[in-house]
Amino acid sequence: MLVGEALGLSHSRIENWEFGEDDMETTADARQQTAGRFADIDERWRESYETTHSADDPNAPHVSLPLDPTPEGLEQEIWVKANLLADGVRFDESALEGVCDVYREQSRWLFDWNLGEHTYYLPEELLLPLDSIVQVRENRDSRWLCTVEDGVMILKRDGEFVIQCRHLPRPKYYSLEASPGVIMRRIAPKRGQDCLVLNYAPFCMYWSHDNGCHFCNIVPNMRWTKDDLQVGKRSYDQIVRTTRAAFDEGCVKHILLTGGYIDRRTKRTGEVVDREDQMVLDVVRAMQEALERDDIPVNVIRTAPEDKDLRSIEEHKNKGVFSVAYNLEVWDPVMFEHYCPGKSGVQGRDQWLRALEVASDVYGAGRVSTHFVTGFMEPEESLLEGVEWLSERGIAVIPLVWSPVEGSRYSGFRAPKAEWFVDTVQKVCDIRLKHGVDAFDPAALPNDCPLCGMPSLIADELRLRRLRRELGGKEVAA
Repeated sequence: MLVGEALGLSHSRIENWEFGEDDMETTADARQQTAGRFADIDERWRESYETTHSADDPNAPHVSLPLDPTPEGLEQEIWVKANLLADGVRFDESALEGVCDVYREQSRWLFDWNLGEHTYYLPEELLLPLDSIVQVRENRDSRWLCTVEDGVMILKRDGEFVIQCRHLPRPKYYSLEASPGVIMRRIAPKRGQDCLVLNYAPFCMYWSHDNGCHFCNIVPNMRWTKDDLQVGKRSYDQIVRTTRAAFDEGCVKHILLTGGYIDRRTKRTGEVVDREDQMVLDVVRAMQEALERDDIPVNVIRTAPEDKDLRSIEEHKNKGVFSVAYNLEVWDPVMFEHYCPGKSGVQGRDQWLRALEVASDVYGAGRVSTHFVTGFMEPEESLLEGVEWLSERGIAVIPLVWSPVEGSRYSGFRAPKAEWFVDTVQKVCDIRLKHGVDAFDPAALPNDCPLCGMPSLIADELRLRRLRRELGGKEVAA
């Protein structure tokens, strides 16, 4: 059955993802601890979302509310999303009309995920009918085409209709000035439907010694986007103004901070200065000032701390970091050393694992994660071994869908077929749920959030599992 045939339900309001009932004890405990913590921010976002998506604006015809989810519909959307992430998508002019005006454009705030160069604005993401969110990875040789027919935006595969899709509205704060001549989109763009994202370090020092991760293009992306999309250095005041404007608009409800590795420096006095630590905490302070609160919904994805006693982990939590991710990328020790030479040579794999364990103890259930680049070079058996080890310790694994992006050492290769990614995420999900590592608060695990987890299938699979449990419970009660 084609996806379009599997859908046909009424429009609904957005689901309350973070506070849904769940039979996983670990998840329930973690949600109980954070329930209501950011209730005012959540409510402002929900009101803004419903107002924006139900406005029926003739200037933005491809913005609308989602349909009610069904298990069959979500299964099909996961398959479509896997295809679009693995194979990319091409656009005709009709599907690009309004992008960078009423629809949100790509900011490429960390990497460039497109296959091939382009000189025009693309959408950041696409929404499928049940609200599955898909990162746009343009590939002009893809079998998939996004086009508009009879006023409806659709996706075709090999010329045949598959499913409808929608654009995301462009936030008002994007065009406001963070400082004279610098618009706020260049300081901290929006990711997905509810996440403010800031790249605190567009450059990665691993690359300065030609030790960047082999699948990464963070440094080439910085060169490609510096004139329009990114600001290399953001001032404290720019961050305050942008964060305040985005949250005042109500278009975001949690924050993701990330960036490349920044090395430590030793002063003449012998004092070691961890510049990445300082940079992260400076941004957190600016955002705390913007939101006028110490407790803010911020997740920090950074390199593993280098201090041997790892006391910095607790220090960051005490100073306002809500959750953390230290990305291993690859589990197998030999492959980690080969494909992540900077991470292996500077911190070392043992330090990464120890940091994850310490962070899990410090932050607690559902607030520590690590990302793997699935479909790259690591065999599935090794990947799942890592998922098991980490899940046993309460650490959530996010399996990103690899793309052979421009500027990486594997540009021109191809990712596995979509079905491989679907099968793999199901196995990852099985292991996570076995150990109680379900989806938590979006502020804790942004890539577990179905509203903004656009480069992975894990949020969608966890959403599907939860819907099945909810429907199963209703059937039992009936």
